[in-house]
Amino acid sequence: MLNKLISMLRRIKFNLINLFGSDVKIPSEFKILQRKETNYQSFLNQHLNYLPNKTVDLYDDLKIFGKDLKEYELSKDIFSDFDFSDKKLKPAFFNIADVKVPYEASRLQNLQKANSGNIDVNKFPLIYWNSPMDVAIRNINLILHLLAIENGCGGIKILGNNEDLITTYISQHYEFINNNLENSGDVVGNHYLIELASILLTIATFSFDGDTEEYIFFHDELSKELERQFYEDGTNFEGSTHYSAFVVESLIICKLAVEEIDKNSILLDRIEEIIKSNKFFLSSLVNKGELSQIGDNDSGRIFYHAFDEKKPLRMDWLFDLIESLYPELSKYKRIEDKFSNEIKNEAPALNEYKKVLHKRIKVFSSDFKAYSFKDFGIFVWRNDDQYFSVRCGPLGQNGVGGHSHYDQLAIECFTNDKWIARDPGTGTYTDNIELRNKFRSLEYHWGPKAEIKFPEEDEFDCFRLNYMSDGEVLVFDKNNFLGYADFNGKRIYRKISIEDGIVTIEDYSKDVDLEEYTTWGEEKEGIKVQFSEGYKRIS
Repeated sequence: MLNKLISMLRRIKFNLINLFGSDVKIPSEFKILQRKETNYQSFLNQHLNYLPNKTVDLYDDLKIFGKDLKEYELSKDIFSDFDFSDKKLKPAFFNIADVKVPYEASRLQNLQKANSGNIDVNKFPLIYWNSPMDVAIRNINLILHLLAIENGCGGIKILGNNEDLITTYISQHYEFINNNLENSGDVVGNHYLIELASILLTIATFSFDGDTEEYIFFHDELSKELERQFYEDGTNFEGSTHYSAFVVESLIICKLAVEEIDKNSILLDRIEEIIKSNKFFLSSLVNKGELSQIGDNDSGRIFYHAFDEKKPLRMDWLFDLIESLYPELSKYKRIEDKFSNEIKNEAPALNEYKKVLHKRIKVFSSDFKAYSFKDFGIFVWRNDDQYFSVRCGPLGQNGVGGHSHYDQLAIECFTNDKWIARDPGTGTYTDNIELRNKFRSLEYHWGPKAEIKFPEEDEFDCFRLNYMSDGEVLVFDKNNFLGYADFNGKRIYRKISIEDGIVTIEDYSKDVDLEEYTTWGEEKEGIKVQFSEGYKRIS
């Protein structure tokens, strides 16, 4: 009863703030931009391959989150047919409609693929200016489209493909982003990093009054965010593999922009280290070409040119892009060595605890390696064809949990060309809070099996984890793992051992009764309950 009252009061406060809050202000005054002679587009032209190979008709082949568009719907959530064009702007319409759908359309990422069609900016609804990060992505796509026009590939038209008008439009976006930076609050995360990438790309591409001073400021801001958002080993603090890929894309933009302006910038080495580290990290979690969905996956992309809506979990295009950026990467052995550390800490005497032994899994038929991504919080054993992992480590966003799930001690397993246990993905965000919480839940992951009561979480906690601790690893090596986490105050240990390719999993607790897995997901493609192949793509 108390929780429901608190939720109601939070909802009233939220609605009052939005009712009397200021409307979105689209800049009417902005800087005059002059196109510079730049070099970074040569890399884009050579390696992205989107400029000469556009194949999508704007009015025929578009998809948003895997759903076909009958026409270029600008303001609608096409999944619910809810139209945002005449609504009071809010960050989200909880349990009503998905604001991310018009946000996704607003990014204009289809400019990277389409070879025909016309976009009328005069028909853009105000909702397109509601999210500064999405405005930033749209700005990046406007700049890339300008490069495409310069390269003679402007089949799709925006503002009649008039370069002066597009440049003016870019200036308006730049001013808006500057005025609405998402760099305050409890969590400063991927949104601000994307905004910085967009700002730096604009400064690299155009000259204007005060550009030097603004570059110095935003260069320093990027330096702070690299320190804030990335762990020492280079992995990202969001607690999500797909958000890790997303921010790596933003860092590629940052690298091209900063290098264009100042080849001697002290940030370039750190950016390089982060990109290379994440390339190794993410590729270690790929099976059959698809990246595991640890934590949230909203299917967000910057380099949309090679993103396959029919196979949204594939990441080979990103790895290829990184290898084009750093051709010597295959020889970069130091990255692999960095993630090969063993962990040996004092462990409790588990013989005094309640114990369950789960069904053993034959995983490895040949030799394998073990990798410790302890800063992110996942531990991996794998060879080319076989894979086993366990999640254990910090909650995302420095304990807030924003894009993390209730997945501590959960396993994934892929062997003999099939999934035995697989992370369920994300489902959706704010348009269905019940479904959002299910996909985040302990019940949907292959973690400990126990009857643990979690308090009901309302819409305002859909980007927080209130009832699970960081995972703690006590032992990790090629053949062993021991770690624990607290689930709503109930501590559970998970012990994993590998012998002759067979994985044995045992759970221990003093606080709660445990149940065994007598079967895994071998008959259901590794799925425990439901599976979401990217955002809103729900089985």
